[in-house]
Amino acid sequence: MAVNIELTQEQKKWLKIALLVFAAIAIILILMARTHHVSEQEGEFDKMLGIKGNAVEDLKDYKTVNGVINIQSWVTDKGARVYFTQVKTLPMVDIEVLFDAGAARNQGKGGVAYLTNTLLAEGTEKISADQVAENFDKVGAQFNAESQRDMALVHLRSLSAAEQLVPAVKNLEAILTAPEFPEDGFKREQQNTLTALKQQAQKPQQVASRAFFELLYPKQAYANWVLGDETAIKALTREDIKGFYEKYYTAKNAVVAIVGDLSTQEADAIAQTLTNELPAGDRAPNIEPVSDLKAKELKKVDFPSSQTTILMGQPGIKRDDPDYYALMVGNHILGGNGSVTRIFDIIRNQHGLAYSAYSYFLPMRERGPFVLGCQTRNEQAKKAQDLMEGLLKEFVEKGPTYKELEQAKQNLIGGYALQFDSNASICHEIAALGFYDLPLDYFNQFKDKVSKLTSEEIKEAFQKRITPEKIVIISVGGVPDPSKVNETLQKDLPKPHPVDIQAPGGAQG
Repeated sequence: MAVNIELTQEQKKWLKIALLVFAAIAIILILMARTHHVSEQEGEFDKMLGIKGNAVEDLKDYKTVNGVINIQSWVTDKGARVYFTQVKTLPMVDIEVLFDAGAARNQGKGGVAYLTNTLLAEGTEKISADQVAENFDKVGAQFNAESQRDMALVHLRSLSAAEQLVPAVKNLEAILTAPEFPEDGFKREQQNTLTALKQQAQKPQQVASRAFFELLYPKQAYANWVLGDETAIKALTREDIKGFYEKYYTAKNAVVAIVGDLSTQEADAIAQTLTNELPAGDRAPNIEPVSDLKAKELKKVDFPSSQTTILMGQPGIKRDDPDYYALMVGNHILGGNGSVTRIFDIIRNQHGLAYSAYSYFLPMRERGPFVLGCQTRNEQAKKAQDLMEGLLKEFVEKGPTYKELEQAKQNLIGGYALQFDSNASICHEIAALGFYDLPLDYFNQFKDKVSKLTSEEIKEAFQKRITPEKIVIISVGGVPDPSKVNETLQKDLPKPHPVDIQAPGGAQG
């Protein structure tokens, strides 16, 4: 038999209060349990790692800034610079360790920086290359190494749970701090590099890029091709690799970037683990400043292809150039914004000379290149070259229009957040921030710096930095190859460089 119970208004009020109190108590208990669990996890993390991180108040040279992304920075006792961004939305951690040990440091031994970086994963005295790979695989971690002109780096991605992260970090520590550079591994990678060089020699874009850097930076560090050359690679020895490692893979020459679901204390423990066993060493000395071009230089490289690859440009800017924003926004209009640029419109849309036509600045430790490029049919190469030269000259003389600038501002500011759309991209950005000694609030400056630019400021910056009458022009092609008549124009096309206004870092050839 059903019983109906009528509650008075007073009883209903007290029932609601009781339910609210019960809910509040439940939430408090859940939070307490979670806090206890996190505390236990942090204790387990420290125990497994074997190093306890410092509390924030104990970190050396600790700084923090909030804004586009929240960044914490400090220096380890051994002198490694650390940059950390906490991201709790995913149970992932990305770690990037950079050394000022790129191809610019080769000092006459072409390819030594590249091979040193590549051979890190060949194992230690205690673990082989296969075991290194297996140790990462069994915890689901992803590892890669990369060598550029300015820097050498390693990148690790792992789940943030201690059971996966700690073994991955310790495996990375082993190959960073105690690489063996075994003779068999050295011989294998030496041969792999020679094979890669032969493959590059079959690609007109690679041939053009190499010739461009050699002509742009005569007898200077940035002329070094990352892979080296055949003669230099064959001459290298295991002792060369060990000597390069000992000189440049030091704590004070390192930047550690960490992004993910960690506490600051855990991030410090990781940074310590990865660098404490390295010698303190010193930061690498400044490389030789880049000289201006004295005159226009042209070089034609015959290549069996139905198309000609054209690259032209001159030394551009350093990472800390005071005109950085004006030049990069200007380039966004000239040729750096995909299909909505002057160069693309004239070369592709109006004249149909190429599927891709572009320009970019690649700021580096010293003055990286400013490049314009396209690929077109052999018989149209001269026309395309003349048009690009004319477009550059016109832009330097007149600068952008008001409409072009406003569209560029809207595009750049509106899309800026996409640069930080993943843990990996954030990690890359803050790593480059540290490597190039940029201010901690660098990313917060972007909107204000870009929005205030005027067309006149962009024109003045280009006139100060770019001299169209003194450029290097490389063309590769001109010798038809019947076997390639049917190849599409898209094949081996130079793509717009990933570095535009947004990125402090980027690949360096």
